Amino acid sequence: MTSHEYATSPTTPALRRRTLLRAGGILGAAGTAGAAALHAAPALAEGPPAHWLRPGDPGYEESMARFNVSITHRPEAVVLAQHSSHVQEAVRYADGQDLPVAVMATGHQASVPFDDGILVSTAGMDGVRIDPRRSTAGVGPGVRWSEVAEKAAHHGLAGLAGSSGSVGVVGYTLGGGLSPALGRLHGYAADHVEGFDIVTADGELRRATPECEEDLFWAARGGKGNFGIVTSMDFGLFAVPTLYAGALMFSAEAAEDVLPAWRDWAAEAPEEVTTSAAFVQVPPDAPLPEPVRGKRVVSLRVSYDGDAADGRRLVDPLREVAPVLVDSVAEIPFTDWGAIHNDPEGPLPAYERTTLLAELPDEALQAIINLAGAESESPMSLVEVRQLGGALAREPEVGNAVGHREAAYTFFTIGVAPPEQVEDVRSYGERLIGSMVAWSTGGAYVNFLSSDESDPEDVRDAYVPEIYDRLVGVKTAVDGSNMFRLTHNIPPAVG
Repeated sequence: MTSHEYATSPTTPALRRRTLLRAGGILGAAGTAGAAALHAAPALAEGPPAHWLRPGDPGYEESMARFNVSITHRPEAVVLAQHSSHVQEAVRYADGQDLPVAVMATGHQASVPFDDGILVSTAGMDGVRIDPRRSTAGVGPGVRWSEVAEKAAHHGLAGLAGSSGSVGVVGYTLGGGLSPALGRLHGYAADHVEGFDIVTADGELRRATPECEEDLFWAARGGKGNFGIVTSMDFGLFAVPTLYAGALMFSAEAAEDVLPAWRDWAAEAPEEVTTSAAFVQVPPDAPLPEPVRGKRVVSLRVSYDGDAADGRRLVDPLREVAPVLVDSVAEIPFTDWGAIHNDPEGPLPAYERTTLLAELPDEALQAIINLAGAESESPMSLVEVRQLGGALAREPEVGNAVGHREAAYTFFTIGVAPPEQVEDVRSYGERLIGSMVAWSTGGAYVNFLSSDESDPEDVRDAYVPEIYDRLVGVKTAVDGSNMFRLTHNIPPAVG
């Protein structure tokens, strides 16, 4: 999940996979297996399940199209799932062959590369239903936030969407779900899940709710894909017809005035305000006004859920801090929330690093300016501080595995690099994280973890100790063989 101030191609990996699935007949009426690319596989006892592609098959490479192409996969098979039964077949086959299983819908978060195992593509499981009476949504694991936003908006409702409409709803929510539009007002997306169906390592389809499979319900909301493959999810929506939202962009040279003013302003802002500040390297061809194209800028991103006139009065002090190059903060329908961050559509090779901050004193801001500001040689596309607090700091009524709620900010950096620049970007990202050690909580927001932060100790540090220990217990109970390890893995207990 990235946070750039620009957009690229409108063709998303999930859309390409859906096209492949339809071409192959997986999404056709009655789920017929249509194309020669799909094997008429023998029965499960004799070989792999139906609806799958092997290396060398037409469509195999396309089926793994993903947003973040910084890592590569070469699975034994890609299972193109349309129904939960396809997921069950894949898991049972993998169990019989002692193979690990990974799942991918949109491919936003890079986890770990692998050259064996089974990859279950859930992009074709893209049903959405909105219940306006109960203010809830039900989605399949292939659904993106843009689809939920459009359908919910017909009823004046909205969900706790990520920064981009191309982000998958289920994967984002299982990692916590930090909304840049509504997070401080309503908490994490995981806090509002009402139930889900999940295929566990034994191939069983289980229903997890606050009253049924309680431990599994607790663990998967925050524990990501370590416990099985979610095949449907129900969650709460909120009445949000419009936002007062957008970005104020300033010259990077103004950072020493802008960043302290933003920090102090945000500290006094009501919970209806969700906000972040970032150094952004704007591409020359970005769909943004001329004053910022090709420039490094400081972008203050603001979302206010309330009356536009009140929002204007709240934001106006930021407009007075320094000359504003671009001011897109205005009343917008919720369906335009993606314009707050203007994330790229991808695909792109993204290299990310992250930590959580307990505070943001002047010394921390100066360290960020020194390494990411106008006079720096930063190769990073974005260096962001996102304010937490508000409802994000409170435990939900039904607890989950999202921890480190005491943190005041996320610190996140991302670089988009061709092969010859990868090591420079990686080392600079690590340098940026190192500069924040004095103010870091030592934890991390799970959805921002990169493939370079998949070491077991990195994953352990993303959770508070008591939550991690409980997650290990649930993992041991439902996936003792660690089938679902091709992720930011929480291993089961040994012995």
